[in-house]
Amino acid sequence: MADAGTQESLAAIISLLRPQCVVPKLISGAGAWSVRYDAQETTGFCIVLAGSCLLAPEGDHPLELREGDFLLFPRTPAFTMASDLDLAATTVEPKHGREIRRGDPDAEASMRMLGGYFQFDRANAQLLVKLLPPWLHIRRHEQGAERLTRIVELIGEEALAERAGRELILERLVEVLLVEALRVRLVDAPPRERGLLAGLSDPALARPLRGIHVNLARRWTVAELARSAGMCRAVFAERFAHTVGLPPMQYLLEWRMANARDLLGRDHLSLAEVAERIGYRSTSAFSTAFTRFTGQSPSEFARAKRG
Repeated sequence: MADAGTQESLAAIISLLRPQCVVPKLISGAGAWSVRYDAQETTGFCIVLAGSCLLAPEGDHPLELREGDFLLFPRTPAFTMASDLDLAATTVEPKHGREIRRGDPDAEASMRMLGGYFQFDRANAQLLVKLLPPWLHIRRHEQGAERLTRIVELIGEEALAERAGRELILERLVEVLLVEALRVRLVDAPPRERGLLAGLSDPALARPLRGIHVNLARRWTVAELARSAGMCRAVFAERFAHTVGLPPMQYLLEWRMANARDLLGRDHLSLAEVAERIGYRSTSAFSTAFTRFTGQSPSEFARAKRG
């Protein structure tokens, strides 16, 4: 299980993203079928409730999705989903509705899944794409996935029921599912995975990452971060960039700017208070850095966000 400091880092990420689930839809398949979806800018997910199917992201190896699996695309690529990937795929548009059938409309479903997407705070949505791998695929029997499995079972029960408040319950359960999936991946990140979860899963890198997340106002240097990791400066910088995907100071800058965008939406904070909270010695230094990073001054960004 991830320790308290790592959990605190995860909470910081989720609080910046403010995930909101767009009401998921039930998708079922019967007989022989193959459909293709174009790429979307949204964060897509699916939960297999029964049966299995194949999913092939464009340009990557196919995945077999089985009952109890959870799949998250931080940015949804073009992909084919099918009972058999050798079949010619029909390009389809995402639809809304109680249940969407693929294949034989009259046969008993051999596969049933819940699919949908998340919306995040627009200012920081790109943070998720940068810091997570291209997809998260978690199987029900993975280490640490017991709670995730129970949530999937609750979602399956609710999705197949016709009870009052169904959509509201599903929306809340899927939000919880996202948090739990990130927690599971922290426990057992694949060795070749890159991004923030991989960094937090590395005991040496987890310490400086937690330091940044918990004490953002500190004037961090690469040397200080390396000491907290127990490494020399050069080795730390190389390992951090290789594992997380960004050099340490670039990561620190992006994390500061993400927090700044969040804080600037709050009416009661002045620019000086925002600058101090994220580690800048003066309002002018913060304004210069923010404008260079986002293309807007802090005041312009705050007015647009509050508006």
